[in-house]
Order: sequence, then structure tokens, then C-alpha cells
Amino acid sequence: MARTIAIPLVMLGMFFCVCASSARSDDNDSAPIREALQGYVASFNEHDAAAVAAHWVEDAVYVDRETGTTIEGRDAIEAEFATIFDSNPEVQLVGEVTDISFVTDDVAIANGTATVYAPDADPSLATFSATFVKDGAVWLLHTVHESDAAVPETAYDALQPLAWMVGTWVDESDAVRVETKVSWAPGGSFLIRSFSVEAADETVKEGTQVIGWDPRAREIRSWAFDSDGSFGDGVWTQSSGKWLVQSTQTLADGAAASGTYVITQVDENTMTVQLIGHEVEGEPQPTSEAVTIVRSESEQAAAGEQGENGGNE
Repeated sequence: MARTIAIPLVMLGMFFCVCASSARSDDNDSAPIREALQGYVASFNEHDAAAVAAHWVEDAVYVDRETGTTIEGRDAIEAEFATIFDSNPEVQLVGEVTDISFVTDDVAIANGTATVYAPDADPSLATFSATFVKDGAVWLLHTVHESDAAVPETAYDALQPLAWMVGTWVDESDAVRVETKVSWAPGGSFLIRSFSVEAADETVKEGTQVIGWDPRAREIRSWAFDSDGSFGDGVWTQSSGKWLVQSTQTLADGAAASGTYVITQVDENTMTVQLIGHEVEGEPQPTSEAVTIVRSESEQAAAGEQGENGGNE
């Protein structure tokens, strides 16, 4: 009977066919990263744990989003690979990098899929998001996040884990009021999020975000456009009950920004949002406090009435 290999897929080696595009560069800019990926896979296929580990920075971090497993440091990664190669001497890998985007000239993010093959085992598919940093003339892996790649039948099915966000949400303080509306696009293949920021009874900023399923990369992605001229995209993944949105953005003045939004559903009417790992042109920015956002009072009241009516039937 065929068995599934229960090992971290991206740890095994991610990159075989690098079909990459960059939001800020041409093919010449991304070529060194493609070469680094090709060298990585060559080392993997030779089952050379030390050579594979050499493609990571010294303080590298690998995270398996499904299990919560974290491996920190080049030495620990080398030891993990040595164990994997010893127990799976014929393991092979094919995969694809679906996009490469540059956060700064020295930081890039590669997303894609990887499939592990071994004798007497079912192929195992994963998606990954890998952050590369430039060390002198070479590009090295800094952080890799990996998830099992479930294959939904439709985009609507793929977005069901985010269906709880549909509705109107409000974040209100003494100074500003932020209202966010999330709805299904016609056909149900996308979620549309629109927001407006009001201060002193005047709208000071608006924006739109489209959230969809990328069937090629097999991941949830989003594209955002703000009224100030800034725009960006993000990759959505679940981890320990939270949604992590790894985002890159071009600001209105042309500066490059990046960060990860952590979205936590507290209950059906409450969520928190926090921005961590925020950088502008490679310069770290202060981590924001988590903001609590609540469903609009009118929607909560309507839901309460429906519950009461249902209970009286």
C-alpha cells in the first residue's frame, strides 16, 4: 500500500522550475535568485545536507504552519536534512516558484509549490513562502513558511474559511472612525473588502481590497488599492487559529513597504488586527498594537432578532 511521506516538504527542497515574476524588477534582477534556487535543488537531489544548509543564513527559520513545528538555525536545519536523507534515500522533488517580488534591493520573497516523490509513497504537495536576503553577492534563505496544499474544487470553496468576515465592521476611536465592508463578488469567486476612514466628519482615505484564490500557486491572495495612490498584494495563510497576511506594498511616494498582518477572529462579532515585521525601504518600523474591530451594531441586532425568531418557531 502506498504511504504518504510525513516530512516537511519545503525543508526537503522547494525549487525546481522557477517561473518567476517580480513586481519591481526585470528578469535580470531575479536571475541570481533563480540561480540560487537551482543550486539549492541540485544540493538536495545529491542528498548533501551540508550543501543544502549552506543556502540558508546562519539564523534561518523554518516554520511548518500545519504542525506549528519551527526549526531555527543553520546547524539545526542541516541536522534535519541529514535525518531526512538517511530515512528517505530515494526521495525526489519537483516544484515551481510562481512569483518573486522584491521588498528592497536586498530582500525578496518567493512563493510557490513543491511536490515530494518517493518509492511506495503518494506524492505530497505543499505551498511555501520564502524570504531571501542578499549576503554580499549571493542570495540566501532567511525564513520559510510551508503549508499543506489542499486543492479546493472552486474558488468559492477555497475562500470559505474567510466567509465569517462578510459584513460591516467598525473600528472607532475619539479621533477617527474606520468602517470596513466585506462582501462576495458576483459569482462568489472573490471577496471584496472596501474601507473608509473618517475624521472630523470628513472622509480622509478610502480603499478596496480583492481577496481571491490563486489556483496555480494554490493559495489565497489579495490585491489592495488605496485612494492615496498606494497599492500592494498579500498572501494569506492560517496558523494556530490566526490569519497571517504577508504583504508587500508600493507607497504613494514610491517607497517599498512590507509587513505581516495578523488577523484573529475572537468571536462571530469581533476580530483583532495587528501589523508586525513592518519595514519601509528596509528600515524596521515600530510594531503596532492589536486593534479590535467589531461587527456593526445593526448587523448584530439583526442577527439577534433572527436568533430570537428562530427560537420561537
